[in-house]
Amino acid sequence: MKKWILLIALASSFSAYAQQAKAIASSKTNTTTTTSNVSVSVSDDDSNYAFAASFDKQKTSSAKKEIVTIFGEPTTEGKYFVWRKGENLEIKLREGRVSIEFEKGDQKLYDKVKTLGDSVSEVIGSKK
Repeated sequence: MKKWILLIALASSFSAYAQQAKAIASSKTNTTTTTSNVSVSVSDDDSNYAFAASFDKQKTSSAKKEIVTIFGEPTTEGKYFVWRKGENLEIKLREGRVSIEFEKGDQKLYDKVKTLGDSVSEVIGSKK
């Protein structure tokens, strides 16, 4: 009986430790902004601009409207709405997630992409 009590106590403490370790590991991200259920990551260097966000699913239509305003209607690929401009720009949107990948070269297009990242951040609820 004592062995069972000891095993149950050890299993309980290990379970609690594992949950704590998981919480610590999941809080380490490369995001620049995290607000409630919103996470936004932006990388902007000399040759590339990347934007990735996850957010509440009900904000998806607002994010889509922002993208459509700048880049027009998307194509559909499975679960994704997709916008492409040549080989330099790809924007993918699905429920609760958006990503922008842009290889720099065209300054006007870069300005549009950067503006889009800022406006999508606002409509999904990311605080600046």
